[in-house]
Amino acid sequence: MGFFIDNELSDSFSLLANLMWMLGFTIPFAIFQKKWIYKIALWAYFLIGFIEIGHWITMKGPLTFTSLIIILNTNYEEAVSFLELKSTWGLIVLIIYSAIFIFALRISPKKKKVKNKLIHIGSVVIIFGVVVVSLISTIPKYRFLPQVAKMSYTFINNFSDYKKTGEENKLQIVDATFPQNQDQQHTFVLIIGESCSRNHMSLYGANINTNPRLRNRKDIIKYSDIVSGYNYTFQSVSAMLSQSSLENELDITESIDILDVFHSSGFETFWISNQSPIGFVDNVISGIARKSDYSKFVNANGNSTAESFFARAYDEDLFESFESVLKNKRGKNKFIVLHLMGSHYTYNKRYPSNFNHFKGENSKREKLIAEYRNSILYNDFVVDTILTILDKYTLSEEGDVSSAIYLSDHGENVYDEMNKIGHDFSKEMPKVLVEIPFIVWLSPNYLKNNKNKVATIFANKDRPYVTDDLFHSMIDISNIKSPLLEETKSVFNKNFNYNRKRILIDGKDYDRNNFLALTKR
Repeated sequence: MGFFIDNELSDSFSLLANLMWMLGFTIPFAIFQKKWIYKIALWAYFLIGFIEIGHWITMKGPLTFTSLIIILNTNYEEAVSFLELKSTWGLIVLIIYSAIFIFALRISPKKKKVKNKLIHIGSVVIIFGVVVVSLISTIPKYRFLPQVAKMSYTFINNFSDYKKTGEENKLQIVDATFPQNQDQQHTFVLIIGESCSRNHMSLYGANINTNPRLRNRKDIIKYSDIVSGYNYTFQSVSAMLSQSSLENELDITESIDILDVFHSSGFETFWISNQSPIGFVDNVISGIARKSDYSKFVNANGNSTAESFFARAYDEDLFESFESVLKNKRGKNKFIVLHLMGSHYTYNKRYPSNFNHFKGENSKREKLIAEYRNSILYNDFVVDTILTILDKYTLSEEGDVSSAIYLSDHGENVYDEMNKIGHDFSKEMPKVLVEIPFIVWLSPNYLKNNKNKVATIFANKDRPYVTDDLFHSMIDISNIKSPLLEETKSVFNKNFNYNRKRILIDGKDYDRNNFLALTKR
């Protein structure tokens, strides 16, 4: 059923795993000739199959812990809309499947004499020995388990942590106010990209056309000298969204975050993500996300962060939810976060086939570079579409004042330095790991009503900046009044301190090292 609905999301190894586990029933039955073994096997596989087939039909993807979380967070109206199987082919499939089960349950399997029982027993021992070894070794966890078992394993091991992060991250009421104007609705959108290096963007001068859409826009402001303080998502995004930074080393659990500020100032808050809500990387971030008034995770293709990275995920899946939030919450101030999957490895899982523009057929290295560039090309389409949606909404709402920021959590090294790929490092941090795009979009009414601030936004577009201070910049661009705002840390403020030494996660001065590297060249 999975291959029939969406073969890109199907895992051929899962079919092999299910067949392998059948041996745990079929061989014992062949040896002992007990009908109850046969019936247990039938019931086990029927229930597993019924759940998985029903999930494929309704959710259009495999059963995962993430999809279970999405279902648990779905309200009644949403549930009715996508669980409606009446008069559909899905209901017919489940009826046929159930009929086959009933037929199989009623027949009596023929007893046959089995020779060489030791060979059968030995086969079972060897097969399950392989499974046990894989589970305790470095082979990916529960690779040999059926999908329901993998989901259950993840649920047992991660739900308590998932629940704990939600309980620990409670909204705090802080001193933050927004000057109310009954005639104007304010919307601020934060678009968080993933693993996007500006060195591969033609918008930033790369000699490949990866930004045909953004380059043609006349309504964006490109910031040229922005770096992330960190090379990993959970560190960089946590710092972006909170008071925590490289300079104060404040723990995220002790820090006020941007959800607290916008909520306290009267904004409705929304978080729409194409990343996993569970896993070592995402526990902290999803904890912050779940503080919003409305949070939705659209990527249900993996049980955890690690699994979702190897599954197909297209960021266009965010469009519908984004449009819905804009249209259905008219007349209210809104803070919306869109968390993209962007260009995260595996690169060729990040874009549909019609964006397979760049080719690299001579070597694995060239192939990976081409796939990464295709992901950047697709990301160009995604960001441009989001801004277009916001622009059309702004024009349809008279008096709406909107602004948006797009930036990446960190960069990516795609054989740009040290002949390596990825975003990790050991001794020396490649500069491409922190060199990211940073784009600002302002609506016509924002430009009209905030002329002094707009002048500063343009004046500072080439100033050096680290995104661990984004917390202050978001408060500033949204015109929220709060003692939490440190003007010297906002790149949109006339008092911005652009002389800050950019000492990043590797403990080195980015600008000094960059200058020395350029001097050597």
